[in-house]
Amino acid sequence: MAESKPAKAPVWLKRLGNRIRQVRRIRGLTQTDLAQPSLTKSFISLLESGRTYPSVGTLVALAHRLQTSLALLLLEDADLPRETTLTLLNLSRALAARGLDSVDDLLAAAEALSTQADDLRAEIILTRGDIAAAQGRVTEAGKILTDALSWVRKRRLRAYEPRIIARLALYAQQQGDTGAARTHLEEALNQFRATRTLRSVDGCDAMLAYAGMLTEGGRPARALRVLLDVARVAERQDLPLIRGRAYIGMARAHLQAGRAHDASDALRHAKDALEDVTDSVELVRTLRALADLQTAAGHHQDAHASLQQAVRLVEKSPDARLRAAVLADLARVLAQLNKYDDALRAARAGLDLLRAHPDAHQRGRLLVTMARVTRALKRPKQAVEHFRDAIAIFKKSRHQADLAETARELGMYLKERGENADAAEYLAMAITAERSGPRRG
Repeated sequence: MAESKPAKAPVWLKRLGNRIRQVRRIRGLTQTDLAQPSLTKSFISLLESGRTYPSVGTLVALAHRLQTSLALLLLEDADLPRETTLTLLNLSRALAARGLDSVDDLLAAAEALSTQADDLRAEIILTRGDIAAAQGRVTEAGKILTDALSWVRKRRLRAYEPRIIARLALYAQQQGDTGAARTHLEEALNQFRATRTLRSVDGCDAMLAYAGMLTEGGRPARALRVLLDVARVAERQDLPLIRGRAYIGMARAHLQAGRAHDASDALRHAKDALEDVTDSVELVRTLRALADLQTAAGHHQDAHASLQQAVRLVEKSPDARLRAAVLADLARVLAQLNKYDDALRAARAGLDLLRAHPDAHQRGRLLVTMARVTRALKRPKQAVEHFRDAIAIFKKSRHQADLAETARELGMYLKERGENADAAEYLAMAITAERSGPRRG
């Protein structure tokens, strides 16, 4: 009986082995040198001759020891511009998420490498828009993506249309234009379906945003159907952050429908899902949303725990505005737990951060918390002063929902104190702000 021949090594594995050998020799290393400390010389010999398969972790370790990149070991020269461009985009997003502004050179390099690739140019435009939005330049982000939408349509890059339109919906919502946000979002969902990408992360994000609008519009049952669909997709595709956000949305819908027990169950599922999420800015944002719903459900201790986790995640972040926002949330929850001294400390720490990095909305929120705490501590003069400062900020920045809520709270407080003329002024201001449009930062 003829002896069977061993399976022939694939071309890519032989090429990888040859490149490892070449780089090793350039670096002046022996196989024993390269193998240390966790591999063997025989393994390196087999690898260089294309007779064994390395794990991803082993490849990363070898690239580090050889002082080269994985791309140079694995890819052909013709593939390097594309891979380098995608790496530059990921690095730009990561640096921007850490609050670092020095990403223009990286994006310029990516553009230089992608002049002949329309899909990469579309990714660069999306990255520029996302970074502008993350840095608070929402109007600029909207212009970038409006121009991008025309550009991708001319080049028939259909897969990019729903991603851009969904972002335009988010920016419209942030600017208080709920009508435009809903129109954009419905168009984006139709485009996601048409391109069969509704189950992508961007598609799930769009469904989560749409469910939020349904809840706010008084349609919690419809919102729950959408959110259950998202949760199933996230479970199937192992997307714990998306799953956590879906359950947070369910909790919000249940609360609106008056089902406190179901809301509590959804919050528990959300908390369980988020335990599997690695540290990220998105996790911090989701923890803040979770704490907000836990507070609304009366679970103040759980909200406190969620925000303490968020504080730990951002304590070394260079993004001072995000740190201040987390401290504002924490101060509010501490006040609701009657931990007034701790609440004041958190609020003052947040205000200190905002002196060098102004953020009108967060400053206003922190002042409202300080007003509530000083009111509880029977310091009426300080409380009224903080309320008035917050109202001035919300009025100037046109955060109408916050203005209405704070003006009403101050009006009722002044009425309790018998200052009826001033109370009437602020209560009237609250009514006017409510009628002029619901913008909340």
